[in-house]
Amino acid sequence: MNWAFLEGLLSGVNKYSTAFGRIWLAIVFIFRLLVFLVACEKVWGDEQKDFDCNTLQPGCHNVCYDYYFPVSYTRLWSLQLIFVTCPSLLVTLHVSYRKDRERKHRLKHGENSPPLYDNTGKKRGGLWWTYFFSLLFKITVDVVFTLLLFYIYEATFFPPLVKCEEDPCPNVVDCYIARPTEKKIFTIFMVVTSFVCICLTVCEVFYLCGKRIWECSRGGCHPDREDSFLVRVPLDARNAVNKGSVAAEAAALDRDGEAFSPAPAYAIAVSQDPSDHGLREEPMDWKFLEGLLSGVNKYSTGFGRIWLSVVFVFRVLVFVVAAERVWSDDQGHFECNTRQPGCTNICYDYFFPISHIRLWALQLIFITCPSFMVVLHVAYREERERKYKAKHGEDARLYDNPGQKHGGLWWTYLLSLFTKTTFEMLFLFLLNYIYDSFKLPRKVQCDASPCPNLVDCYISRPTEKTVFTYFMVGASVLCVVLNICEILYLIAARVVNRKYRGSNRASSRKVHAAASAGCDGCKSSLVHD
Repeated sequence: MNWAFLEGLLSGVNKYSTAFGRIWLAIVFIFRLLVFLVACEKVWGDEQKDFDCNTLQPGCHNVCYDYYFPVSYTRLWSLQLIFVTCPSLLVTLHVSYRKDRERKHRLKHGENSPPLYDNTGKKRGGLWWTYFFSLLFKITVDVVFTLLLFYIYEATFFPPLVKCEEDPCPNVVDCYIARPTEKKIFTIFMVVTSFVCICLTVCEVFYLCGKRIWECSRGGCHPDREDSFLVRVPLDARNAVNKGSVAAEAAALDRDGEAFSPAPAYAIAVSQDPSDHGLREEPMDWKFLEGLLSGVNKYSTGFGRIWLSVVFVFRVLVFVVAAERVWSDDQGHFECNTRQPGCTNICYDYFFPISHIRLWALQLIFITCPSFMVVLHVAYREERERKYKAKHGEDARLYDNPGQKHGGLWWTYLLSLFTKTTFEMLFLFLLNYIYDSFKLPRKVQCDASPCPNLVDCYISRPTEKTVFTYFMVGASVLCVVLNICEILYLIAARVVNRKYRGSNRASSRKVHAAASAGCDGCKSSLVHD
């Protein structure tokens, strides 16, 4: 069991959420959970082993580590992610309860009986309150865990050196934290995403309350009959449906081979796909992001499809199967010609404030997520289309094709391309700025405290790391070129289409004017005749 289990439980929440809720869930699973899995956990993987103190006193190392890190950041974030996502499960369970009541009602009174709910997933009555309280609970959880983070660690956020005098340390000893800069970066990232989620949830609370007040002001605020546990069926309807109830039960038994269970299976109730009778057990990793973006292809141009293939084949796949393993022993094999405690940690942090693979992981997440805006916009259009048809009939249409890049969707697509290009160039600049070059040298020299003098430090596998760095940079440049080509193609196609429509309108006006003139001439000749 892993994070995929939680993702499977919450995969059906989207259909009952507002737009704010869908964005919140996307940020939680992409910018918090995925970053936590592919980057944060590995940054803290060697946390206690590389916590280095300048003493050989047995037990001092363990006591000092426990004093400064009573709970690991990664374990605290794990609890936070579990607690903050589980309130959404209440909504799914409430909808499952409604569906089960509806099924039992139809089984008892017949398929033609008046339904208990017009729409089991509509936020009315008790479901509205369940959704509302789930939002308040999520805000509370995020605020409490953020305050805990500041309270436990006193907002120090990983200084490279801490001093400890706990028993059994013989005196005040200096202890050096491994990768303090990289840990600080990811800590700030996780805190910022928590605040973003809090703001989104607050906006959703105001949206729900505002919409409810607006409906009540228009006279549409009334208790829903279907949320009562004592639903009374009219006597004439009851007599009419009772005759078919026995037949309906028999048909249900024949269809399923066994009687209905009192409630649907837990996994089925919360699954997004009703045919999925089990939860996925694959590890949640880059395949999760690929699954989210698998629907982008059908809305993309030819350049967009090539870009997505390059990203997932030549960047994500190479990153997972090769680059991660090259950097797996990054700090463990970083050697300096000194035995001074803490010198290796400080020098490594100075030359590698953030690891290449963690920077690339963030880059891949940030450049692929703008495409998700297009999917969300299409989903918004499809939802509007569904509501419009439900209100005006099946023949009514708002869009000729919800996935066609016209109007607002064209601008969303163009904005996503500009955002992807900006992120690519920003991360390329950061890579070159942090490391001064794309080439990794074999030897670097360091004189940072507590090193006794200028020491020589040797990087493990520098040539192999240089090869993969150039490969990833080349793939990034190729993606930038594809994005620019797609931007030019979109703008050119837009201009050509506008000119074509303008010429068609002008020609139609001329034909209409000529036809009108011809008719006027005919009328005048008839008058003269």
